[in-house]
Amino acid sequence: MNFEDYASQDAVGLAHLIRTKAVSAKEVTQAAIEAAEHLNPKLNVLVMDNFDNAREQVKKDLPDSPVSGAPFYLKDVNQFTSDMPTTFSSRFFEGASPRADSELVSRWRNAGLVILGKTNTPEFAEDFVCEPTFRGVTRNPWNPEVTTGGSSGGAGAAEASGMVPLAHGTDLGGSIRIPAACCGVFGLKPTTGLNPVGPYFMEFSNGFNSDHVLTRSVRDSAAALDQSAGPMPGSRYQIRPEVSSYLAALEEKLPKLCIGVSTSTPYGKTVGRNQAASVDKVSRLLADMGHQVEEYTYPADLGLGSWMEDLWMVDVVYEIENRIKEVGREPLHEELEALTHYVRERVASLSAMDLYRARQGAHEASMQLIKSMIDYDLVLTPTLASDPIPVGYMDSRTENFDMETWGERGHAFAPFAYICNVSGQPAASVPVPLNEGEHPCAVQLAGHSGKDHLILQVAAQLEQELRWDRYRPPIWVGNL
Repeated sequence: MNFEDYASQDAVGLAHLIRTKAVSAKEVTQAAIEAAEHLNPKLNVLVMDNFDNAREQVKKDLPDSPVSGAPFYLKDVNQFTSDMPTTFSSRFFEGASPRADSELVSRWRNAGLVILGKTNTPEFAEDFVCEPTFRGVTRNPWNPEVTTGGSSGGAGAAEASGMVPLAHGTDLGGSIRIPAACCGVFGLKPTTGLNPVGPYFMEFSNGFNSDHVLTRSVRDSAAALDQSAGPMPGSRYQIRPEVSSYLAALEEKLPKLCIGVSTSTPYGKTVGRNQAASVDKVSRLLADMGHQVEEYTYPADLGLGSWMEDLWMVDVVYEIENRIKEVGREPLHEELEALTHYVRERVASLSAMDLYRARQGAHEASMQLIKSMIDYDLVLTPTLASDPIPVGYMDSRTENFDMETWGERGHAFAPFAYICNVSGQPAASVPVPLNEGEHPCAVQLAGHSGKDHLILQVAAQLEQELRWDRYRPPIWVGNL
């Protein structure tokens, strides 16, 4: 299998070729390994490889699923694996031991996904960009001088470059959708709890986070969700899919939808020219498809505040405290980045009542947001407020770090994503090519909890019209 044949297929396509014996899983895996060996030195996507185990896996009979045999990357955070450590991209976790597979990893393995390694992420997945001190900057295949986005920047670059057809991402404040937008690929954040996070965690970030995948095709996202969605026995979240198959739902006829549209941020700010043009292009396509498109305005009283940071910061400190207990010492100053030092100090100052008030703040904001969307099936906005920012623009790592500056720059860059984490509703970033050969822009589709299939259905319709699969970055496996 040559590189162009490999990179031109999505996961469902590769699985079909393997199932029909047009190509072997061994050949597909070898093509993916060689692609990584060629491109990883340029992009810094993979921070650890699992090539030998992958080669052994495809020597055996694979399970029967629509994605079986497809190469896959895990993100180096949240999910644990028996064959690789999870280091949270932190130097303090260097040398950590692997743990038994998390439930989500087990489901991916049982679907026949071939795990080739782990991708880069900012320390503890806590930044809008992917520039960790421990593993270095991940480069964008469209333009190495601009960010891949964070925190799933390694996954975004892997997808855009064609290294693998799908890759794991986490999303506690846009960490699937921001890299998807920066790298010109598709990224769905599912309804909170639809994909399990156990057994090691009850929830991430007080319920803000959802794990799923970044993909180049909508059908790959749907097929992957079919394999992973559904509650884990004993877990806090018992969320079940509202359809029998997300992949099959893509073939169903959509009713006429009412879609709210906004190009103003939740703070009432304007967005960049490309972002506004993307929303205009997609809203016209949706209207041409027969959907009702209306202007939408975010509520003025969302009450977004510092409580958002308080709620995700606790998870970071929890992991650090566990590591301290494991190794029997405090981290050296240079083993944690500046933002993480700030996080430890902030969490140490919080009382139980502070955290309760933070949770109540999230609840109140969620109620206001969903109330404002109640008359719409979906809300369409830009994914980002600007084009991808330059590498180095965000500083969470050095002694020059300033929390206020970091927060202002991050939320100005990506103001649309995190409110869907607060509410727990599903949302996806959809690539929007504006000019042939240029870096695609992106829009966000946000829906109501449990209606993940509706987002996937609309995104699949847009994919047929926009044909973003034809837009390939300069750094692309097919060019090797």
